[in-house]
Amino acid sequence: MDSRLLSILSPAYKPCPDYVNCKKEGIRWDQSSGHVPRGFCGATGGLEEVKLILVVAEPGDPLRGETHTGIESALKQAYKCFNNKETQFHYNVREILNLCWPNEPFERQMRRVWLTESVLCSAPKETGPVKASVARACIRRYLSKQLELFPGALIVALGCKAEKRLQRNGIIDFFPARAAAPPEGNKPRAKRSWQAIAEQLRRHV
Repeated sequence: MDSRLLSILSPAYKPCPDYVNCKKEGIRWDQSSGHVPRGFCGATGGLEEVKLILVVAEPGDPLRGETHTGIESALKQAYKCFNNKETQFHYNVREILNLCWPNEPFERQMRRVWLTESVLCSAPKETGPVKASVARACIRRYLSKQLELFPGALIVALGCKAEKRLQRNGIIDFFPARAAAPPEGNKPRAKRSWQAIAEQLRRHV
């Protein structure tokens, strides 16, 4: 990972300075069960190679047996999950990448995309609501700073939760698309919106 991204995300593992407040809202932190900031990956080359940023709501619950020791293990796990299409969500994101870059291998696609979360920790209940104060703190401390590193990239909000959080926190220059996670990610309208991402990306670059 580029040192500039690392410097933004690493403080989330100390743990995050905002966790004392997030904990009151049910946000979980437990490395032994995989509950740490995670779900982001990509930008495996230079930051200038990144043309697409996919922002999702927050990570789902950790997979069975998932544990973490810090940012390195979180990155490794995310890359593995997308590479192996571990869940329907990972499979759907891979479909988006293939629509955007149909003739390129996964390793090359990972140089061109940065996948991240509007909230880095899991919701108190998987797919459930996250307090606005939690999202606001996470976007201010982490997401906004990440986006500043990619001024020429197309930002895409995947799903209504991510879209609303970006809007509420002053990030307005983005392309809205349907969520990649089920159940929305299994619907034909979601796939049509992912095709629109690819079309928008071609116009953008």
